[in-house]
Amino acid sequence: MKTKERLFAYLKCERKSLVIAIFFALLFVLAQISQPFLLGKALDASKESNEQAFNVFVYVALGLILIGVICGYLFEVIVMNVSQRIIKKARDEVYQKINAISLKDFDNKRHGDIVLLEIRDMENFASGLFAIFKTLLQGIFTVIITIIMMVMVNWILAIGVIILTPLSMIMARIVSKFSYKHYRKQSELQAGLSTLSLEALNNIDIVQSLNYEQQSINQFENINKSLQKEGRVALFSASWVNPSTRLVNNIIYVIIGVAGIIMLMNHDALVSLFAVMSIGRLSSFLSYTNQYSKPFNEISNVTSEYENAKASFRRINDFLNIDNDIDNGNKEINDIQTIEFKDMSFSYDPNRKLIEHFNLKINKGQKVAIVGPTGAGKTTLINLLMRFYDPISGDILINNQSYLDIKKSSLRNNVGMVLQDTWIYSGTILDNIRYYKREASEEEVKEAAKKAHADIFINNLPKGYVTKVSNKHGLSEGQRQMIAIARVMLTNPELVILDEATSNIDTRSEMLINNAFDLMMNEKTSIIIAHRLSTIQKADVIIVMKDGAIVETGNHHELMNKKGFYYSLYSSQYK
Repeated sequence: MKTKERLFAYLKCERKSLVIAIFFALLFVLAQISQPFLLGKALDASKESNEQAFNVFVYVALGLILIGVICGYLFEVIVMNVSQRIIKKARDEVYQKINAISLKDFDNKRHGDIVLLEIRDMENFASGLFAIFKTLLQGIFTVIITIIMMVMVNWILAIGVIILTPLSMIMARIVSKFSYKHYRKQSELQAGLSTLSLEALNNIDIVQSLNYEQQSINQFENINKSLQKEGRVALFSASWVNPSTRLVNNIIYVIIGVAGIIMLMNHDALVSLFAVMSIGRLSSFLSYTNQYSKPFNEISNVTSEYENAKASFRRINDFLNIDNDIDNGNKEINDIQTIEFKDMSFSYDPNRKLIEHFNLKINKGQKVAIVGPTGAGKTTLINLLMRFYDPISGDILINNQSYLDIKKSSLRNNVGMVLQDTWIYSGTILDNIRYYKREASEEEVKEAAKKAHADIFINNLPKGYVTKVSNKHGLSEGQRQMIAIARVMLTNPELVILDEATSNIDTRSEMLINNAFDLMMNEKTSIIIAHRLSTIQKADVIIVMKDGAIVETGNHHELMNKKGFYYSLYSSQYK
């Protein structure tokens, strides 16, 4: 969807509120524009000593001021609410898109860039949207009604103002076009700065342990220096819009003023042209000349906000235009009997081969271990099985049917994963354990924690299961991994995937948890990615991978007796 199309789609949802806002904007402008006309009439009435007419014009002007204040207030309240609702909708869509795009597209995006979309770009869009709504709606009505009033006062001078005004618009356009490219570059640099900051914050322990602080600071300062430069140029160029347009408008004001004085001096000669001129009319017209240029000045005042909002909204729109993760499956599964990789090939990079013509069949109840050196394709198999990525060729069959025909949600509901890198979100331990199963009771959660042997440290915490924790605070690495294991224990899935699930847990706890896994995985299928080969000696089948291909299969004793690649891997860990 193009940027303008998406913006119009947002506005369409708010058309009722915008109609009401337009109504109040029209009343506000009418009340404002009528003032010079009424005061001009009052001035002519005072000159003619017509006290009654003078009082009428003054009282009507005062009444319209009150109406204008009320209508202006209501207009701004409605516009503010409309702007905030549009921003909320856009922010919701960005977050929904984060959860809807494929892992492949997500990996191609810098995380700091996405955070910037949700925060800084949304703020820019919000402030720009409100400023544009306010100045544009009021400005359109001001220009139209002012032209009508100027024609009513003196049509000759009105034509002169209309002819000269485009000079101001041309000036504003020239300056704005120059500043936009700098605002866009500024947004890109802000994204880079946000990414660098996020990476440094998330890995501050690594940065400090490697004495990388100064290099990190230097990187930040270099990007920040470029950002300062682009920001200075963008603001400087945008700041020229208002003075340049005001200069043009002031010149127009002087020209019209001089022309009006000349017409006043030749009043009798103009009567035949229906262009009557008086002191009151000249006063009114000069006021209208200022009011006519006012919308252009106000628009130039918010040019920087507009250009900033435009650049930010373009980034938001580009992100929202990313295709959602494809899920053409329409079948449900409740039980996984067999998993078969059938002549499957896959590569992250088309120019670099990874897995080619891979074949493997796993039956229900089997405990399958996958081992091999780094880069052999072990984790890639899990990514493919979970449909984070799809095969380039070949297929993966679940219960003898292509898993592309199965709903991703149905497939993943049957799988429980414990990865080496655990994740804890900000909340209570209770909510973290039942993250996958929100309806679970407190008793079920405690039972799962007991099986994962996490209940011991949880009960020793000040508030037990309602203790607040986060991914970086409140728990050790091993405790976080126990929480992740308890999650899987709670869901009791059909297929369990373990990627070095006990790597951060002490030896005694590891033995107890492995026993618990053995009980949970009874008559269930399990796939274990192992780096410590001592943990998979009881596996029914061990798949040995190298360079994306299976080089050996068998149980531990069979593979050791072969004295092949597995034997060399196993032996290297115990030399």
